[in-house]
Amino acid sequence: MYKKLIWIGVCVLASLGALSPSYAQQVEVGDKPYKQDLVEVESFLRVGNLEGAIQKLDSVIAKYPEAAEVYYAKALLFGQARNLEVAIPLAQQAFELEPSNLMFANYLVELYKGKGDFGTAITILDKVIASNPENEPIYREKVMLQHANKQSEEALATYDATTKRFGKSDTLDVIKAEILVDLDRKVEAKELLIPWTKQKSTVRQVYSTLGYIYLADKDSKEAVQVLTDGITNSQENLLYLDIANAYAAAGKDAQAFQAIKKAFEADDVNYMDKHRVMYSVLSGGSNLGLEQMQELANILVLKHPRVADSHVAKGDVLWRRGNMQEARSLFLTAVGINKNHVDAWRMLMNVELGLNEAEQAIAHGFEALEVNPNNPMLLYFTGLSYLVKDDTDNARKMMESALDNSGKENQYLQSLIYAGLGDLYHKLEMADVSDVAYEEAIKLDSTNATAMNNYAYYLSERNEKLDLAEKLSMQSNTIDPASSTFQDTYAWILFKQQKYPEAIKWMEKAIQSGEPNAVLYEHYGDILSKLGRSKDALKQWGKALAMSEGSGINIEKLKTKIATKAYVE
Repeated sequence: MYKKLIWIGVCVLASLGALSPSYAQQVEVGDKPYKQDLVEVESFLRVGNLEGAIQKLDSVIAKYPEAAEVYYAKALLFGQARNLEVAIPLAQQAFELEPSNLMFANYLVELYKGKGDFGTAITILDKVIASNPENEPIYREKVMLQHANKQSEEALATYDATTKRFGKSDTLDVIKAEILVDLDRKVEAKELLIPWTKQKSTVRQVYSTLGYIYLADKDSKEAVQVLTDGITNSQENLLYLDIANAYAAAGKDAQAFQAIKKAFEADDVNYMDKHRVMYSVLSGGSNLGLEQMQELANILVLKHPRVADSHVAKGDVLWRRGNMQEARSLFLTAVGINKNHVDAWRMLMNVELGLNEAEQAIAHGFEALEVNPNNPMLLYFTGLSYLVKDDTDNARKMMESALDNSGKENQYLQSLIYAGLGDLYHKLEMADVSDVAYEEAIKLDSTNATAMNNYAYYLSERNEKLDLAEKLSMQSNTIDPASSTFQDTYAWILFKQQKYPEAIKWMEKAIQSGEPNAVLYEHYGDILSKLGRSKDALKQWGKALAMSEGSGINIEKLKTKIATKAYVE
């Protein structure tokens, strides 16, 4: 949960952040003749007419080619769209026309930082320093940029020159301490920061960096103490997240949870910091239980009701707790707030599949695709919903479209799609194509246990490549040792290999691991039959028959087993 911060945000060249709704305020034009034109640009933006805004800016530039503010305004638009190739030359033009304008310089530096071109950003800062030699925060930014550009020794030299010119300060020493930590010179960093704690510095990063150093030295008690002092001195509740990390490192999970709660309840802690922690908790990055996760998610929704991710987090916890209908309600709220939230749509469709409401999942899939066209994740889940409905034609269209649009996606998603296609092609009795899809899924993601399990099971059903099936099934059980489905598959492959004593051990493990279904009971009976335990086999086949409705098993074959008191191939 702890994240060491290098960019501590103390520089006067602060990021401009999101585009202001008021161009006239953000782009300072005074009484320039094009002031009204920029007001018109603002009116275009209010109604979402980006093209009209750009055309208006172009017309102003054609009329006033020396209007630095207009180049800057246009750069803001393209920068907000992450089109750096267009934004940077425009911001460069604004800066060259007015090199003393710190706002223009700031934005140009931010654009180059966004591009990862720290060297050019440093060059711009040198020009700004030349025209503003008494502006100390610009020097601080240069120190941080040099370190980010892997020029750490040069950064320390700039720090020395800055302190010689302006004197020492806690903000400067925090920057140096961060560099020293990265250079594995933690003792020097600690010696630099401890005096500032004694002087009760109000800079939060003094305490967070020092806390990080103590934790690295496995001194969680001292870390908690210095971070607690930091909250008192800096009045910044974000430090509670660092305290939580210190308690977690000491194995004090209850105290860690209480510290996270305080951070979540604090109005001055940024939502993104809370979201980062919540995401880590939901991803298994803590020892918190479902009750504690629920409490944190409830706080998020209460404190940030208009943020879609708050509802997604709460819905995720409810889903894990088996409260499917409540989870669906939360996911519906999330997509109502943000229709572009693909994860919220995905989770909504998934929970509806869990509720056996495939029709509703399909409807939501198409609704999601209207605002997120050709999104491979949404295409995949819509295809999966059709597959659940046994509509293989539409399932194939959606799944193959998902694959066609997945070229730029990560290998995890591509693997998921190939595995889905493996299931689909198997259902269509296209065994060779199904096998290739599973093999591609496993090649893309060596942890795709479901693909391994399904491929192994279908091979065993065809009595083909049983050695490969056994290997894949064992891998899936290694990845997810708690899955009764995977254990059943392994038991069934051992059965096919006539390794009945081993098979019975794995089948009994599968029965004990989860809630047994008709398939497991039938397989259990089959293995018992081969071991000569006919009476026990009949008992398990009877259980399978009682649960057979909707299970997909061959009921007539099962009845024949019961009637003949023997396994039927």
